[in-house]
Amino acid sequence: MTLYNENKLLQLAFLTALAASIHIIESLIMRMMPLPFLRIGLSNVVVLYLIYKNRSWEAIVVNISKSILGGLATFTLLTPATLLSLTGGLGAIFVMLLFRWLNLGFSIYGISICGAISHNLIQLTLVYLLLIKSSSVFVLTPLLLSIALLSGSLIAYVTLYVDTKFKLSVLWEK
Repeated sequence: MTLYNENKLLQLAFLTALAASIHIIESLIMRMMPLPFLRIGLSNVVVLYLIYKNRSWEAIVVNISKSILGGLATFTLLTPATLLSLTGGLGAIFVMLLFRWLNLGFSIYGISICGAISHNLIQLTLVYLLLIKSSSVFVLTPLLLSIALLSGSLIAYVTLYVDTKFKLSVLWEK
């Protein structure tokens, strides 16, 4: 294995550990809130960063790993929560990559918001199809879309802030 490949693997391991840690902490904190199923999705800063840097496969690996590690650490691995996290995250990555590939002029904010919206809609649809076969599930749609707008904006802002503040691009692209 070359030094370049070892460096890439270490970067991926670090980013996976970071995303999984944030995912676990946020999950444990949100369990104490009145609506424990709501999440801001701060671990998606790592995923958005990777998409922003054209590292699509690494974004997919981080998303899958953080969902599985998060499920293991919070004892929810074999529950619908992990399935929803995993599928919502992968769907969001697909949508963000598609919007980026289509080159519609969306900034990182627009791409992040599209990812957050698709994440929530995919999860809502899965809850309807697999868990609660009632259209009353969709009563949550306005709330979830509002949260997606806010969280997508916050995730994009934090991603840009971290990238410029810590000069990650310069460090990791050598």
